Amino acid sequence: MQTTVEHLDEGRIRLTVTVPAADVDREVAAAYARIGAKLRIPGFRPGKAPHPVIDTHVGRETVLAEAQEEVVSEAYGRAISENDLRTYGQPDVGELEMIEPGSDYTFTAEVNLRPEFTLTGLEDLAVSVPSQRSSDREIDAQIGYMRDRFARLEPVERPVESGDYALISFVGTVDGEEYEGNHVDKYLYELGRGLMPPEFDEALTGVEPGGSAVAEFVVPDTSSNDEFVGKTARFEIEVHEVKSKILPPLDDEFAASVGGFDTYEEYRADVREKLDSAKATGHAHRVETEVLGALTERLEGEVPEEMVESRAASMTREFFENLESRGISLQQYVEATGAQPDQIQADLKEQAAVRVREELALEALFRAKGFEVTDADVEEAIASIAGHEGEDAEQLRESLGTSGTLPILREQIMHRKAVEWLMENTVVTEEDPS
Repeated sequence: MQTTVEHLDEGRIRLTVTVPAADVDREVAAAYARIGAKLRIPGFRPGKAPHPVIDTHVGRETVLAEAQEEVVSEAYGRAISENDLRTYGQPDVGELEMIEPGSDYTFTAEVNLRPEFTLTGLEDLAVSVPSQRSSDREIDAQIGYMRDRFARLEPVERPVESGDYALISFVGTVDGEEYEGNHVDKYLYELGRGLMPPEFDEALTGVEPGGSAVAEFVVPDTSSNDEFVGKTARFEIEVHEVKSKILPPLDDEFAASVGGFDTYEEYRADVREKLDSAKATGHAHRVETEVLGALTERLEGEVPEEMVESRAASMTREFFENLESRGISLQQYVEATGAQPDQIQADLKEQAAVRVREELALEALFRAKGFEVTDADVEEAIASIAGHEGEDAEQLRESLGTSGTLPILREQIMHRKAVEWLMENTVVTEEDPS
């Protein structure tokens, strides 16, 4: 197979590929075999009908068209791999002439090359990330959460204060009209949780048991009922009882009740160990994300929109394949998460834009440092993939070559080498949370 590469304007190339007659004939024979195996022709076993008979039933042009699709697809993939062309988007092959058995076949394809951007520099790379060690304040917050769960409520003979629980009954109206469920009897309401607008809590504050209050406010746009937004709500409230939350003391008894520990010190040490373990799990990923972000900020160049669209389409396919593999429909996912299809698509496109810029930045770093992807690197990567997938390495290499994905494998090696350098040469500062 012969290939010439012509560089056009705006990062496009034109490939002219000539496929030898022997390869054309092989694909034509394979097309006849595939089509013949599907036909049921009287007097012939499946797959044994002569070519003229098959032509009579389906048409010679149909067979040649199928063969031509295979010829062009394989030849284009090989041309991309053999010339190590890093492309994006679909190739434009124009109007193709029909192949002819016994003759070489030449076609052209125009396609975009991945842009090669530069970086403003690689000096003084530094990022700050949350510490992977838990601070005393985080320990206190976690213990405080558990302490709140084990709190008890006790009636008090005093006015309502912020943080109290009030046993209330109320009648509500919206713009003077009653609504379904507007009468509520003896509901234990917690102040300060944001369950109702601030005006509701303010009306209750200072009311003694047995007292009453009126709360009025304009329904905010955060309401779960869109029909009420912007209208005036009025609540006539009766306070039956006031209860105060009593937190348990932080002692050995508390440690035993929440986790079966002998001492409070043992419980606190266990909380620290669990928080540290959880932080360590995602710490490396967080560091790499921040480091990549710092590098990407130094990328000079405008990413082509088609690259982002292509990556977003790929990520969308992966998203639906992942749902399918888990036996989840899109409707079930929407109902479970509340994420609408339009928002899912927008989020995936945003992620695609980030991914593409990160990759182009890594490739710019790779070139700036003069790194190389050696044949040994490629062979090692192929052997690793083949071993993981249970395939033959030589067959995998052939498949990568004919599908045009060998340059993508080389890209992945470029990215890995660039990330390794980046992680070793970026100053990472760990900071305690505010």
